[in-house]
Amino acid sequence: MARTGRSALPFEPDTLKALVFDVDGTLYRQSSVRLAMARRLLWACLARPREGASTLRALRAYRRAQELLRNSNNGSADDLAHRQVALAADIAREDPGFVAACVARWMEQRPLELLARARRPGLLEFLEAAKRRRLRLAVFSDYPARAKLEALGIDRLFDVVVSAQDPDVQEFKPSPRGLHLTLARLGVSHRETIYVGDRADVDVRAASRAGMACVIIGGRGRGGPSAGWVALHGYDELGRLLGCGTEVARGPGGSRLDGARAHHGIQRGRV
Repeated sequence: MARTGRSALPFEPDTLKALVFDVDGTLYRQSSVRLAMARRLLWACLARPREGASTLRALRAYRRAQELLRNSNNGSADDLAHRQVALAADIAREDPGFVAACVARWMEQRPLELLARARRPGLLEFLEAAKRRRLRLAVFSDYPARAKLEALGIDRLFDVVVSAQDPDVQEFKPSPRGLHLTLARLGVSHRETIYVGDRADVDVRAASRAGMACVIIGGRGRGGPSAGWVALHGYDELGRLLGCGTEVARGPGGSRLDGARAHHGIQRGRV
């Protein structure tokens, strides 16, 4: 993935007033958390094979149900969380109560203790620098995020937290409904905000439908101004481009760059 200069961005950094973030895979490395949870599930399966097999079946069905619901957002008045559990139970041929218990244990509760170690490098420094620049920060995620933000140690930094399961949303991305609500609660326009995610197939589409530019962290792809999105290595690169992540910018020999020197490097096309 090539380094990106300001001229290649689909947004104007100096006019930004807010940043909205996805959570899973964006604020922490989801692959490492999933690997650790897979190991724990394996031990659970070895200890109780029959129950373990049912648990695996339920969790796979729950993820499958999300993708099915994601591709068929229809503004249903039914509770989204209930719809997903019910659909997963039907796919796995398990009791809905069992599916809900598996999801609560293995996808919502137990992973929390792993999140702090998986936090993306430079994230905390970037968020704190963004707050000093007086950017408003928000989260929009497909799933409730407050417990995850607390586990990551960054909950204090966000002004607004919205999920697809909130009563006023009830649609997964790429529906723009959640982003529209997030912007309204922030009190900013789509032109003054970027959405930061990790999946071009979902996050870019949602941002585009909401009229927002998008940054994909740790992703691959072309993107660019005409496409409305750009892929970056991580938060140190995003910070340099926005001029608000200089605590993690490095100079020759690994020395830290202060804000003025890092910004000067951007202006001279070094980034």
